[in-house]
Amino acid sequence: MATPSEYFDNADINNVPVPDWSHLDVTSPSNSPTVKLNWDDVVIDDEGNITKEEQHSSEEIEALRLSFAAQVDEKEFPPAVKFTGNTEIGSKPYKLVYGYGRTEALRLLKTKGWFFTLLEGTEDALEDVQAQENEMLPKRINEEVDMRKFLIQKVITGKLKKTEDAIRAKFKKVYPYRRKETLNRVVAQVLKEIGVQLPYILYTSAPKVQNWINNHSRIDYIIGGEYDAERDMYGVVMKEGYQWRVVINAIITYAATGKKTYVIFHCGAPTKKQTFSIKREKALKIFANLRAALEKTGLKVWPIVVLGALPQDRKNDNLKELVKVGDNAKVVVEDVAELDNEFNTEFLDEREAA
Repeated sequence: MATPSEYFDNADINNVPVPDWSHLDVTSPSNSPTVKLNWDDVVIDDEGNITKEEQHSSEEIEALRLSFAAQVDEKEFPPAVKFTGNTEIGSKPYKLVYGYGRTEALRLLKTKGWFFTLLEGTEDALEDVQAQENEMLPKRINEEVDMRKFLIQKVITGKLKKTEDAIRAKFKKVYPYRRKETLNRVVAQVLKEIGVQLPYILYTSAPKVQNWINNHSRIDYIIGGEYDAERDMYGVVMKEGYQWRVVINAIITYAATGKKTYVIFHCGAPTKKQTFSIKREKALKIFANLRAALEKTGLKVWPIVVLGALPQDRKNDNLKELVKVGDNAKVVVEDVAELDNEFNTEFLDEREAA
């Protein structure tokens, strides 16, 4: 592999890899997707990068400089520019779209210029590319604060509707590989900052569940796995998808103490197809499947009692009490053996439940 200067002087422009951003409505000219430019031809203004809350640190730039100084990875996509149309003498006809850290490191290495992917698209689409490109290693990956800044700026500039659906769709488009937990957390924070209340509540931690018990619930509950003397059971809170862990822990607890475990559960953000009602039914179904499978292997006592689901739907749930699941939460779970014909007893893992 070549040094930066050797690469810039000798590399075949036709061999420089070209990324595909067509899914974000951004393209490159088919006849010349890559351009070789001197630094004097490119406007580099990282103040215009709306996708980053903070600029690169000196340590990050030094790490990039050392990486380039050692060798150039010819398989890595280069930075990208857009054509500004400004061709007057002394002007810079191109503007950097992404690759701020890399271009800074390359300039420190005294290169005359570099290869760039030439991008064509609307300002809105190019900003989406800016944000998604940061998801690709080895650049500095987006932090949640960067995602929030990007989405809020989109709303403020009128490029994105001030609705949960629009913000959620933009997140999925720009950050397609992020976990649901990150999606839900960032969307909720953005809506809060722009003054829009979510139509539902997400319990992101045990302390938040405890806040509900302390401030809203008419009844007290134990949620941290401790013994509840009033109910003569142990109590836990659970997010959908973690039934198998709760069941195993409850079996261990019952074997040691002879006491059952009661469960209060909550769900992730709903969708049009996966409403809270459907999610809660699926949560019970997974408990049923687990019980049926374990009983076939010899389980004598089912140590789980589901008390209900935490209220989450601001419109339809009573926010001061647990939501009953099924006709009767305890009966649904404790009499689940009678439901074998209704439920498929194939084991469902937590990924399917999420």
